[in-house]
Amino acid sequence: MRDHIPAFLDHLAVSRSPRTIKTYGAILASFEDFWPADPPGRRDVEAFLARPRRNGSPAAPATRNQELAALRAFASFAARDLGWTANPTEGIPFAREAPRDPPVLSIFEVRRMFTVAAEEADPLVRDRALAILALLSQAGLRVHELVRLDVRQVDLASATLVAVHGKGGSVHDVPLNAPTVSLLAGWLGERAAIADEGEPALFVSRSGRRLSVRSVQRFVSRIRERLGTAKRITPHTLRHTTATLALTLGADLSTVADLLRHSDLNTTRRYLHLVDERRREAVGRLAAAIPAELLHERGSMETAGSEPHDPLDAQYGLDAAA
Repeated sequence: MRDHIPAFLDHLAVSRSPRTIKTYGAILASFEDFWPADPPGRRDVEAFLARPRRNGSPAAPATRNQELAALRAFASFAARDLGWTANPTEGIPFAREAPRDPPVLSIFEVRRMFTVAAEEADPLVRDRALAILALLSQAGLRVHELVRLDVRQVDLASATLVAVHGKGGSVHDVPLNAPTVSLLAGWLGERAAIADEGEPALFVSRSGRRLSVRSVQRFVSRIRERLGTAKRITPHTLRHTTATLALTLGADLSTVADLLRHSDLNTTRRYLHLVDERRREAVGRLAAAIPAELLHERGSMETAGSEPHDPLDAQYGLDAAA
């Protein structure tokens, strides 16, 4: 099997991210110990998926599902290129995962991230950080999409990122708002002084080469530490935040799905209940408009109406006086 893995990974390179390709390669290498015949059988796949982990516990549903997805992708490749007539993953279901709310930030927290990044003394580091934050939080880019961007894809005149390559081989033009255009323009001025001749990458390190995914992850982690928050913040947190805030501010579901380049509207739909929670918080603040002496359950209503006022709420239509 090991002889076929490189060809399979080359096949994946057309439509999958580098991170997915690396993960699938590692899964297939691990599966070799459970591969007594060519092709393997369903029992071989089930034994692999059910194997105990290093600590003796079963795999988490998400891990098992990722392994099954990798094996299914290889089985499809093998049926086409290796002559397999049976699919050893057929009939094996994905494990049900408990629903989890994606971590999201408030507008105030996003503003604080920009403020912290702007405090950087080095103009190069500052302008690059602000441009990266803008694309992650305003355009909803995945971190892999961000680091793969080239300068030629930035059209400041039309406020657009051109031909952004997303999941599944999809290609989209991504609109930019005015502040993001401004911050990108600032970074392009700094980039010109350090980028290697002929380097196409939009975001480069001080050495003039394309930034890695890990570099962006470390940058966001440093911002989080300087914020002093216990909340988990990653580049993907900012993508979740883009979706939630866009819906909160009135964008319709299909528009947000298009902005985030979701192929399935149900992927976007999971953000709706988060928006509903924010609306309920706003409605709770309206309770202050009802005279407490008119209510029989004064204590509970006074508590509901005494939530702290957020000055950002008025700007975005969530203030009780609006």
